[in-house]
Amino acid sequence: MKKLLLGLLIVGLVGSSIWYFAVKPYDYSIAFTTNTPSGIIYEKIQYWKYDHFNNSEIVEEKLNESVTHNFDFEDKSLLIDWNIIPINDSVNQVKAVVNHPGNLISNRLALLNGKNQEQDSLKAELEILRKSLEGDKTNYSIEILGKAKAPKTYCACMSLKGPLQQKAMLMMTNIGYLSDYVLKHDLKMPAKPRVLVKSWDKETNEIKFDFCFPIVNKEGLPETDKIKLKTLPSFNSMHVVFNGNYLFTHYGWYKLQDYAKFKELNLSEQVLEIFNHNPEMGGNSIDWKTDIFTLMR
Repeated sequence: MKKLLLGLLIVGLVGSSIWYFAVKPYDYSIAFTTNTPSGIIYEKIQYWKYDHFNNSEIVEEKLNESVTHNFDFEDKSLLIDWNIIPINDSVNQVKAVVNHPGNLISNRLALLNGKNQEQDSLKAELEILRKSLEGDKTNYSIEILGKAKAPKTYCACMSLKGPLQQKAMLMMTNIGYLSDYVLKHDLKMPAKPRVLVKSWDKETNEIKFDFCFPIVNKEGLPETDKIKLKTLPSFNSMHVVFNGNYLFTHYGWYKLQDYAKFKELNLSEQVLEIFNHNPEMGGNSIDWKTDIFTLMR
């Protein structure tokens, strides 16, 4: 019996060793949880400036789900797969999965011996990332209000396109054309400026949208090469309120998307944003309110 147990133990140890040194798909992983929307985490990881690793390069990425970086640490090269894993409609796990191309055995032995400065450095890096995500929350807030009707509005609009993160910059670049049109034709604005996002290519992260000033219609109003007159339709939507700088209103989209996955809501890529404050008046950006309406299919 003792020989049998010893034999089973040896077989188990050999099997575990083979799995650990030859089969296990990664060297080690470290994780933390946060109630930050997945898209915000994704952007943070994409543009993160690392304290402990050098020569970072994006090898692969999947929008709002994962980013793979190649790094140098001391004299070694390593790959880190950053995975964003939903826990529920408001909590995500951030998991860093590490591999060492071409240097497998020595690194896994170092882990067994507990002598791995790289692992300690990655733990410190994740803690910096976690604190940064938490600190950013002082600059914005997001509230999901629920189902609502997006308002119907007659507008003077410009059609624009570009990366999602450059939406506000495109608006700032082109707002002069809309302002001049309103002044030239002595138009009244019965409501706040707005954007209607018509499409969002999640492969390229490019959006196409109309940037619009609501106006009171006048007979004979002309269109121009840049300015078109449109009625933005009412539609059934989920209503989200974002408070913060208009550069980051798409954070509200991200939170709603996480929410929709768990609530089994079928959302379109059509999004109406209404900007209720004028940034040129100054003040604390946390007081700037954006109403966001996302079309429900």
